[in-house]
Amino acid sequence: MADNVPFSSTMRQVSIVVPSFNSGLYLRDCVASIRENTAGVEVEVIIVDDGTTDETSLRVIRDLDSEPDLKIIRHENNLGVQFARNTGLKAAGGDYVLCLDADDVLLPISEHESFLSEATRILSGKPEIAFVHTMSRMFGDFCGLTISSYPLREQMVARKHHVPISIVYRRNEISKGLLHIETVPKWQDWAFGASLLARRWARKERSEIRFVEGPGHGYRIHSAFPRISRAEISEYDATKLVVGAYPDYFASKFTHVTNEIDTLTAAVVASKPSPLEDLLFMASFNLEQALSVAQHREYQLNSAHVNRLGIP
Repeated sequence: MADNVPFSSTMRQVSIVVPSFNSGLYLRDCVASIRENTAGVEVEVIIVDDGTTDETSLRVIRDLDSEPDLKIIRHENNLGVQFARNTGLKAAGGDYVLCLDADDVLLPISEHESFLSEATRILSGKPEIAFVHTMSRMFGDFCGLTISSYPLREQMVARKHHVPISIVYRRNEISKGLLHIETVPKWQDWAFGASLLARRWARKERSEIRFVEGPGHGYRIHSAFPRISRAEISEYDATKLVVGAYPDYFASKFTHVTNEIDTLTAAVVASKPSPLEDLLFMASFNLEQALSVAQHREYQLNSAHVNRLGIP
């Protein structure tokens, strides 16, 4: 395991956690994108190898382990992406944190600025802001913005609007107990965003959300290995794990239903926007962008083409 290179400047410092399991086909691209698109901040990159078994991926991990600007943490066995993310979060030393999947990338937002520099500038000295997010642009087997590429508010997250994995938040949230819920099998990014907001609510802290248009996050669409986003899992059961962890928080957002966990869970799932509603939220933010997305998806947001690829 390579030792961390200590932070050496007065620049804002970001820990980037990259969980990886048999992801060698794309991991180099992920690391290269971090090196190319973190202008304005100092970063540490923590790659958590979650029990990789594929020989090609093992070779990539061994090569990266010799590079001094990376920290590699190895799991002997595959424990799951949520466990791997938590391993990385516990090792993070920056003031701010970003998780990035090994098959995804960071994208440039301008010649002199990066999503991370803009996000940390927004967070700096403003404790009322819970996290900063950006648009996600798909690439690979399908190209274009995700359907949820619009600014979020706290109430929207509580109502199960999508939260991308690529949010930037303060590391002190981790020291206060925030971690990924390791038993959540799908919709894990939303679960983490909701957990962050729920824990702040319990501490009576404001939770504003800010948006960097970007897109600053590249979401790779591929079939090289299974993605959780395509797994057939009960959304109700997955949501219930989150609602059950923070029932008082969700009760405060759904005051028209009883506080019973099943009732709250049903209300949360029922409030999730449909693809058409997502598109209308996008249109209220940027009509031209929404029209372009609709055209790119062949005007049918529930088409077999979109569903087969698992397009978010």
